[in-house]
Order: sequence, then structure tokens, then C-alpha cells
Amino acid sequence: MKRVFVALGIIGLVSVAGAEVPPRAYELPKITTPPILDGRIDSVPDEWAGALNNECSPSQIQRDGAEYGWRDLQLQASEVSANQLVQSDGEEAAIARTDADVSAQIWQAWDDDALYYIVQVRDNARDVVGGERLESWWERDSMSLYLDLNNEKTGGDITGSYVGLNIVNFVAQPMNASPVTVTLETTVQNARQATQAPDAVEGFSYGFRDAGDEFGGETDYSIEGRMEWDAFMRVNLNSKPVVGSKMGYSWIVLDPDGDDAYGGQIVCVGWASDAANYGDYLFSDKKAGPGAGTPVEEDSWGRIKATFAD
Repeated sequence: MKRVFVALGIIGLVSVAGAEVPPRAYELPKITTPPILDGRIDSVPDEWAGALNNECSPSQIQRDGAEYGWRDLQLQASEVSANQLVQSDGEEAAIARTDADVSAQIWQAWDDDALYYIVQVRDNARDVVGGERLESWWERDSMSLYLDLNNEKTGGDITGSYVGLNIVNFVAQPMNASPVTVTLETTVQNARQATQAPDAVEGFSYGFRDAGDEFGGETDYSIEGRMEWDAFMRVNLNSKPVVGSKMGYSWIVLDPDGDDAYGGQIVCVGWASDAANYGDYLFSDKKAGPGAGTPVEEDSWGRIKATFAD
């Protein structure tokens, strides 16, 4: 557990020193047909066509640093993302902390009922065992989506005070494989509170697929998730999003690689520790799904920078 506190301390330290970056809004298309949660991007033709795509990888962090600047080049911390991977026991130095260690492509969309995503993860080793504390999702290969549900742009680990932050973690194994595959962290009296209780995580579901070497790694996988607005309304969401709404978000890909406790991660689309630094979902009526066209690339019309800034 000591290593996770060290890592979070690094996040906070460089966050204080970070320069102000421009608002970053990403157009989130509205899906025509809810996806089948099986971890396959093509269960039906064009199932995810037109969806917003974000890459979360060491290479993307390099590109972010070139575009937005660096908080700490040596630590591979850009102004909006960070490579916090570590070299695990037995891992080659040429592989550690590179795209061959772990990298992900994430497609996202929404409808009136839920927020959806599918991620394809390239990984050289999968570890979903974790430690003794069940809520310690950072000890398992998994995906965490940080949401500033009401887009208040304040609070986070950097301040120790939270305002409407929710974290949804899905572990890289079948959803019913264990009681810890879904974790929800919510804000209760300005503090983070984690739960895996079945009634609390009702409305959060996903499909998992072991992808072998399909994405270029050795233990690749895919997660396809659904997060219902009604479930968020039970906690910190004030109202369901509509076209034109904004919601802050940041992604973390967890990659412990068999280490005890914390074993590394990559943080993308904003510093998860600082809600003011998140990118924004801009909820759109552009179509995603069957009949919508090709998947959206983040540097094409999917990324809307200052145009939609408040």
C-alpha cells in the first residue's frame, strides 16, 4: 500500500506546479442502438461507428506533452496526462513504461439512459488478484473512469476535498468472476467513499473479453461498459445530461503487472487528481452506432477545443 500513497503524492505535487491549460471539450455522440456488452466492437455491423475515440498510452502522453507542455518531463507528466507505469520484476527495461507495457483505445457514446464505452487494451501481463483491501481497485488490471458529474471543475486529491466526483472501476475479468469486479466511488460530505455492494453498483455493468495477442500484446483484453444515469442520480448527479450538457472526465488504465499493492498506471484526458484539469464530454446529437459512419478520431471533429469553452 505504501507505493500507492507515493504515487498519489507525486500527482498532487506536480499538480500544484502545473500551468493553466485551455479547456478541452470532446464531442460525445449519441448512440442509436445500445451496444451488446460482450467486449466485441463489431457484434453488429457498425456497432461503435461514429463514437468518440480517446487513446490512453505512453505515446499519447508524449503527444500531449508536445501540445500542452510538461509538468515534469523526467516523470513523463504532461499538463493533461501522466505515465506512472513502473518496471515490474522480470519486465524488460525496453518494454516497461512503453506502449508495449500497456496502452488502450477507448470509444465512448451516450443515450438518454446511460453512458457507454468499449476499450481495447494492449497488455504484456494481466494481474487481477489485488491485495487484502477489496476496494483497492488500483491493485488490479482494470479501467477507471473519473467523472466530474456536474462539471463543477473543483476538488480532487490535490485538495483533499471532493465535489461531485464519481469513479467507476471495471476489472479486467468477467463481471461475475468475483465480488470486486465493479467498484463505485462517490462523494459523501466532500470525501471519497468506495463501495462494491450489489445494490450500490446496480446500473453499472460490463462485458469482458480475453483478446490474447489481438492488439499486439500478450494478455490483451477488452471491456465494454454501461453506466446508467439513474445510478448516478442515486449519488451525485443533479440531472441527466441533454444535448449541450458538459461533464468532466479523466481515464486511468491500471497495470499492476503482478506487483504487490500499487503497480503502475497511465492517466489520460486530464489529471484524475484535479477536477479542474479534466477534459469535458460535450453531449451531442450527432449519431453513433449503426448507420453513423466511421469511429471518431479525437483530433478530428471529435475534439472541440475553445469553440465550446464556457
